Amino acid sequence: MKTRKIVLIAADIVLLLVGIIQIIVSSRSTVKNFSFSDSPDSILIEKYDGTISLVQENDKWFINSEKYEAVQSNVDTMINYAKSIDALDRVASLSNSASVTKYEFDDANAIKVTLSKAGKEIRTFTLGKDASTGIQCYATVNGSNDIYLVNGDYRNVFDKTVDQLRTKTVYSVDSVNISSVSVTPAGEETWAVSRTGDAENLVWSVSGTNITLDASKAAEWFNSFNSLTTNKWHGTTDDMGGEPYVSVQLGTTEGTITIDTYKVPADPEVQGSTDVYYAKCNKSPYWFEIASYYMSRFQKTPEDLQK
Repeated sequence: MKTRKIVLIAADIVLLLVGIIQIIVSSRSTVKNFSFSDSPDSILIEKYDGTISLVQENDKWFINSEKYEAVQSNVDTMINYAKSIDALDRVASLSNSASVTKYEFDDANAIKVTLSKAGKEIRTFTLGKDASTGIQCYATVNGSNDIYLVNGDYRNVFDKTVDQLRTKTVYSVDSVNISSVSVTPAGEETWAVSRTGDAENLVWSVSGTNITLDASKAAEWFNSFNSLTTNKWHGTTDDMGGEPYVSVQLGTTEGTITIDTYKVPADPEVQGSTDVYYAKCNKSPYWFEIASYYMSRFQKTPEDLQK
């Protein structure tokens, strides 16, 4: 009996010690949350390879002085990450040069992010290297020297190029608002299809060609013009030297959209070379490339729409 009591007492002591250790550990690793509720109207990202400025204008975000339109979902993700930063543990200080190197807060690696509203800074933080887990990284917040392990894939969210942040959408319009499509192949005559009336009483007409139009084929073709995306943007001047290919004009309730396409023929002396298509649209000051699989809408002939 005496031995049993000793064992029970020892077990109680062990449990007490475990509880004390857990309390100590939890008190040292309490998550510290840095949060704000304001909606920023500018984001400045200062990186090892340059600076990116994002500014909100009329509910859209634009990049740098060129004012490239940004992908809204990318900006939303950045703001959400910045609004609530969970610091899991303080691991070091920037005052120690060895820590700056160890956690990669040097100029060659660090990413500084500043969010502002109406010219007033509402959050700043600097990102060091990713932690070994890949979904955490090291960061300092609000100008402090304290280096924290923070929860979240912050470097992947903020370590973006202009091209990655820039929208690939050239234009977008509701297909029901397209009333006409006019096509002018290079060196050929223009032909067009138009429609009037509401969805249940559409009246289709053609010009520049003598076909009996298949309304369902025409409707599907109109729908294909509801948006246009690019796989690569270029500058404001034609730097590809292609040949005029086909011009398309869309009549919409929001105004006329014109797309002039060009073709760089495949080089017969280069194995695997393919035709390259690019264009200029009145909805953007920039030239852009079009993937070949998008070109079918521009390559339609009247015969393709015939009954």
